[in-house]
Amino acid sequence: MKSIETARLLIREMNSDDAAFILQLLNEESFLAGIGDKGVKTLENALDYIQSNGVDLYEQGGMGMRLVELIDAGAPVGVCGLLKRDFLEWPDVGFAISEPYQGKGFAAEAAKAMVAQGLDELGYKHICGITSDTNLASQRLLEKLGLSLERMVRMSEESDEIRLYS
Repeated sequence: MKSIETARLLIREMNSDDAAFILQLLNEESFLAGIGDKGVKTLENALDYIQSNGVDLYEQGGMGMRLVELIDAGAPVGVCGLLKRDFLEWPDVGFAISEPYQGKGFAAEAAKAMVAQGLDELGYKHICGITSDTNLASQRLLEKLGLSLERMVRMSEESDEIRLYS
């Protein structure tokens, strides 16, 4: 899969070398509050996350979360990617930026690049976004990408409703 470069970021496939960063990111307070607990508590869990949310999906038409790095420093700042969820008709753009790097526009820069690649290079006709009802930062970012609230949906019968943007 082709990496993406923006003005400040390199968006590339995740690999096992990224496990320590993924472990840290998925356990940050803002991640847990805005996205939820993914059960990634050890480096082994982080490697499993990289495999199931990245490597396994890369072979399925460009899907999967990717690592977002600063071009200048090579430092990881977050993840961003396209995911195809069973309960959605279209792929959705997902993103998370590590707390020290939040508020600098990295999530918007990465998400905009992923949406463009999905539409222009991967041939998707439509890309949507989902977020919890309380995640105001993600709601604003999805709106900045040109998406608007379509309706409330559930990921499963047992889950809370979330916002679907398209």
